[in-house]
Amino acid sequence: MGFVAMDAPLPAVDSTARLIRFDLAKMGGQIEVGEDKARQYGGKEKYFADKTAPVLKMAGMNTERTILYDNLRQYAVDRAAAGKGSRVYDAKGTGAANYSILAVRFEEGVCSGLYNPNGFGNGVLFDVQAINGGNLYKDDKGVLVYGVRLKCDLGMMLTGDRNVAAIVNIDLAAGKTPTEAMIDDLLADVRATSSGRTLLLMHPRVQSWLGRAFKGNRLDLRPADDNITRQVKAWEGVPLLTSYTFADGSESKVSVG
Repeated sequence: MGFVAMDAPLPAVDSTARLIRFDLAKMGGQIEVGEDKARQYGGKEKYFADKTAPVLKMAGMNTERTILYDNLRQYAVDRAAAGKGSRVYDAKGTGAANYSILAVRFEEGVCSGLYNPNGFGNGVLFDVQAINGGNLYKDDKGVLVYGVRLKCDLGMMLTGDRNVAAIVNIDLAAGKTPTEAMIDDLLADVRATSSGRTLLLMHPRVQSWLGRAFKGNRLDLRPADDNITRQVKAWEGVPLLTSYTFADGSESKVSVG
């Protein structure tokens, strides 16, 4: 598109596109209970209901960990090593006592989650189906059991070069930590906005350190103050999102090219 004089011909415009195929990862499992145990438990339905909640909680944690480390952080590391635009900053921590900070700007068609709607149940993450129609069957040991299977298809679309960046090798105990300029640059690298599409992801201990390092020594207190809030909840308008799914100071050193 361009400006032209009044009544002048408009220029021809076009855009190029590429088709990328994404394979979704299948997550699932099955729960079985023996006939006698189900009877003692009050029925197979009660047994499966009680077992499903902790299973789904752990599945959610495993999914989040995979997205954080194997998708987002690894994508930034790989693209940075290939000189493709993503940036990774090294806080210079060594050994295996490190943390990371991830900056992610979600963008439709570029950086977003993927799912197969046919793999979802009625408004829930996993499609749950009774094995053998809910009737008894023999397991691989010949024991009569009831069973259910849980399954869904999930994936992560990552194609942009300015959507993910990271600070790695943060060793809080050794004082190998990010500078203010490093965090500012991290947000600039992903073209951060305060619209809610950009997030800074980290372990809660890293958020606590940010409060101590950049806010705690700048507080002015009066005698009547009895509630001290040192927590940093956003950086330049970009929300900080914490998760205990991040490794608690046990990340191995990441090689930064």
